[in-house]
Amino acid sequence: MPLELLKEIAARPMPAVLKSKADIDKLRVLRASGLITAQIPEPDEDGPAEVLEITPLGRIALNIEDDPNN
Repeated sequence: MPLELLKEIAARPMPAVLKSKADIDKLRVLRASGLITAQIPEPDEDGPAEVLEITPLGRIALNIEDDPNN
């Protein structure tokens, strides 16, 4: 789940480099949601992704512990 990856990234020093294709796909979701700033290779390109920062919106998402819809 992308938010679980966001929690893992938050525990790392920035910039955080990720190489797993599965993690890079999750980073695309996080970036599209405005939760991170990152340099991510195109889907047809190989190479690592680099998370530059967790945005203020991403910090808010990290502090939400319960799903407000339940």
